[in-house]
Amino acid sequence: LGLTVDYENDNESFGFKFVKYFTENDNIIDKPFIKLLNSSDNYLQRSVSLSLSFLYSYGLGNPTPLVEWIANKLTTTAPGIWEMALQPLTILLRNSKARDIFVSLNGISYIITQLKKIGANGNAQHIYELIFSLWTISLNANNNIESFLHAGAIPTLVDFIATSPSRKVTRVSIAALKNLATIINDDALTEMYASNLEKVLENLFQSAICKNSSDIEFDSDIKALNDILLRNYRDLSTYDRWFSEVHSGSLRWGVVHTEKFWRENVKFIEQNEFKALKLLIDRLNSSDPVEVSIALYDLGEFARFYPNGRVVVSRLGGKDLAMQKMNHDDPDIRRYALQCVSKVMVTNWEHMK
Repeated sequence: LGLTVDYENDNESFGFKFVKYFTENDNIIDKPFIKLLNSSDNYLQRSVSLSLSFLYSYGLGNPTPLVEWIANKLTTTAPGIWEMALQPLTILLRNSKARDIFVSLNGISYIITQLKKIGANGNAQHIYELIFSLWTISLNANNNIESFLHAGAIPTLVDFIATSPSRKVTRVSIAALKNLATIINDDALTEMYASNLEKVLENLFQSAICKNSSDIEFDSDIKALNDILLRNYRDLSTYDRWFSEVHSGSLRWGVVHTEKFWRENVKFIEQNEFKALKLLIDRLNSSDPVEVSIALYDLGEFARFYPNGRVVVSRLGGKDLAMQKMNHDDPDIRRYALQCVSKVMVTNWEHMK
């Protein structure tokens, strides 16, 4: 299997022969490989997954077992385990059916979670392969835009462009955002403006990456993305920026998480039957401790400033979730949970302060 994988990657003619050998009446003979996917030998798992991804990349067979295996690997925190899924994923996503299955299994969120864990100073190749996978999925942006928005993919991609861990990471991030921007989705564009993408691109134009570029495709993508932002420019209110953060699951401390913001904007939260507040409460289940802390702070401020806000928060389940966070392992989450619950339960918070 190891030799097979090497030949598949380096020898296209061998690849066609390999696929032909394991194909019968346009059906892939994949059962022997699928059985080995759950082997206790990690090297065997990796080799089998690569072979299967290569077979399915030709559009034949049912890739569901392999997509489920990849999704499962991406959710694990064990070192050296989730990385096994990267190369098979980049190959498998050539198959449009596999892309749809992966997205349906919440795959975009798994990729974003791993990118946030790695950070800009992490392994550049791992970052590239994860974002390359996002770019491949973005080729079907019309069908998948809601999944990108739900996962918080746009602010994450903008962050990686801003930090520029490597040229190829910047290049593929720009290409993915260009695909998402091209469909002119209002929510997607709002997130791009809220993430200050236009300013990031302005800085990028002045950087060595652009000035020394001889890459026609990269130059075309960045120009196309910038043109779309200029044509559709909107001056976002502070509430628009707050809602974009909550909607994308990319809460970050700043001017939209302050007492001043809540005094001025709390009235907007009731729109669409408290849709924004329901999203905020959902963020209490995030695996990111900073996001949970901010959500707790914002929830407490809503209860404090909105007329009868304490009742609304309790009715929507926010108080119960906040109380659960009071026993969290993270000390910041415990502190913000205590403050939130106090604001929900105490009538005169100012007196308590």
